[in-house]
Amino acid sequence: MNTGSVRIALIVVGLLGMVASVRVTAWPLVRVTLPAVADSTPATRARAVGARVASESVAAIVSRDPFRIGRLPAITAYDPVRLAEPVAPPPPRPVLTLVGVVNGAEASAVVEGLPGVEGSRVVRVGDVVAGLQIKKIAGNRVTIVGMDTTWVLEVREPWKN
Repeated sequence: MNTGSVRIALIVVGLLGMVASVRVTAWPLVRVTLPAVADSTPATRARAVGARVASESVAAIVSRDPFRIGRLPAITAYDPVRLAEPVAPPPPRPVLTLVGVVNGAEASAVVEGLPGVEGSRVVRVGDVVAGLQIKKIAGNRVTIVGMDTTWVLEVREPWKN
């Protein structure tokens, strides 16, 4: 194959591509027709749209309109610096350990790791320590609720590890 025939082939392919592009952009490939509307007067269309939107919704939309006529600033201030600040991580959840349970007329438990308390602390049902509430003491289990978490603690038995 010589250079001249390759050149002619490229020109022909380019022209065919241009003709196809013009054909697709100038005329639609498929005709689309919409069904005729029975009553297409503008007043009928406006009534149909107005009937679907509740007046409370319209009032809410107009009150928050960024292009309001009064040209007054919005109630909430826009602060791009504050949006760029990272959100503070939530405080870490404490590691709670149940040391022992005393059953009796009023059950109590010895819990380690309560926030703000050094060492162990004796607690009863209903006690609140640093936002953690003791919900239930039964058998060798204690249920503690707080910080969007529920702990079910069992008595630590080191000889079984």
